[in-house]
Amino acid sequence: MTYKNILFDLGGVLIDVDVRSSLVAFARMVGASTDNPYPNSLSEMVTEEGLLGGHTSELIDQYHVGTISTDDFVQELLAQCRPGTTRQQIIDAWLAMLIGIRPEKKALLQRLIAQGKKIYVLSNINELHVQRTLEHCPELQAAERLFFSNEIHMAKPDPRCYELVLRETGINPAETVYVDDLPPNIEAGRQAGFQCLHAVDDSWMSQL
Repeated sequence: MTYKNILFDLGGVLIDVDVRSSLVAFARMVGASTDNPYPNSLSEMVTEEGLLGGHTSELIDQYHVGTISTDDFVQELLAQCRPGTTRQQIIDAWLAMLIGIRPEKKALLQRLIAQGKKIYVLSNINELHVQRTLEHCPELQAAERLFFSNEIHMAKPDPRCYELVLRETGINPAETVYVDDLPPNIEAGRQAGFQCLHAVDDSWMSQL
């Protein structure tokens, strides 16, 4: 594979995630039980597929493209929880899914940069996750550009996301490898002309 640039997704690619941790935390805050894991509409607001980027939660989608603020997002969730639940508990539950970047992925980024490859990021993400990710993954500071959905106000697989990356960076998609874990995003990347690696497991790392 011949390339000069790499366009990375974050969650599920560079950043390990465990959405069940957030789902369990939210379930506790709504008084869930084995028979009734989500006793109210929280199950429609915070879905496993939505947390994984599957566009099954309108609230998450709105937060990811920045059409609602963090305060509004937290208040929407807080209204579904048991009396006494705090704003910080909501935030902690939301952040619980972020595991971080493993040493071998840090080493991969360092190797690619040492080889002269240009690193870019295009991620469906939100303000709280951006803050936590940048705090705990300083390696991302080595990227040429970071394109976050909440800042560009659109989310993959919208073709305009890829058009924006190409327009603002000037990179040639034929010389760029795009790595993502979701098939619709990969297909959109192919349509935009990128070389694509589908991150179904860690085997993509050995192809860079």
